[in-house]
Amino acid sequence: MKQNKKPFIVPVFIPHQGCPHRCVFCDQRSVTGTAAASPSPEDVKKRIQDFLCYKREYHWPVEIAFYGGTFTGLPYDYQEELLKTAGQFIFNGSVHCIRLSTRPDTISEKNLDLLKEHNVTTVELGAQSMEDRVLSASRRGHTASDTIRAVRLLKNYGFKVGLQIMPGLPGDTEQSILDTGEKIASLRPDIVRIYPTVVLKNSHLARLYQQGRYVPLTLEQGVRIAKDLLCLFNSHGISVIRLGLQASESLNGPNGIIAGPFHPSFGHLVHSAIFLDKTVELVEKMKPKPTRITLRVAPSDVPKLRGLHNSNVRELLNRFHFEDIRVVPDSIIPKGSVAYG
Repeated sequence: MKQNKKPFIVPVFIPHQGCPHRCVFCDQRSVTGTAAASPSPEDVKKRIQDFLCYKREYHWPVEIAFYGGTFTGLPYDYQEELLKTAGQFIFNGSVHCIRLSTRPDTISEKNLDLLKEHNVTTVELGAQSMEDRVLSASRRGHTASDTIRAVRLLKNYGFKVGLQIMPGLPGDTEQSILDTGEKIASLRPDIVRIYPTVVLKNSHLARLYQQGRYVPLTLEQGVRIAKDLLCLFNSHGISVIRLGLQASESLNGPNGIIAGPFHPSFGHLVHSAIFLDKTVELVEKMKPKPTRITLRVAPSDVPKLRGLHNSNVRELLNRFHFEDIRVVPDSIIPKGSVAYG
């Protein structure tokens, strides 16, 4: 039977729930499109049932994911109710496991005992930065040492660990962002998400931006920084499973993003930038340089090499004055590589 390589995710949003702080960048309603209300176990059960209708036979594993809030900051009894509700679907065989997102400073042995008991396998922490100065300016309410402690505890319990970072927070510099990347890599998480900071209309960051007290990254800067971070994590064998926020009606609407490096194809822009770098390096080694060139990549990498709207091809034509560039799919070429000839 054909199976997906990626898990089928059943998302359950608990926006702002369990979080004792309101970070400067935060407006969960814009991010999730969901009002900040506590879903009842019945709400959660219906959400899961409805979403499972979209699952096909080859979708496996299936994971219920509690997103948006601070799960381990919820009242203990409420955590247990939600996990028991999700656990019904594991018991009947329609779901494989549970994952959730939370804050580093709410991780405790008592919480982890509960998560372990109820088939949670992956815990993602909103680290956001590993620079205390940046965390303080962002009103995160935790320190880098909280993240280090939480990761160690999660690993001791055998959980798969994810870390989320937000380049471009108040007080960030390109160097502090790369330092965060290095510190995150040293923790050896299983997965990482990179969310360059954007300005949401109803956030405190929007007021700072409107007052001229915060300057967001440009799209060009966001792509370049995310590219460097992606290459860093790849070099450590750490999987980056998300680049940039997922486009949605709420984010694109009047109360959504008002500034910052957001693009609906942000991940594609980052991967294309990496392919452009690789191709430039390849061409610069050619002596003498040809007037026409044929570039070969794995079939799935053709769009990445070409770039959005053929932007990479145009850049190569202009930079090296080629008369023609052909991009040819070649299944022999390893993914992520470029060859010519």
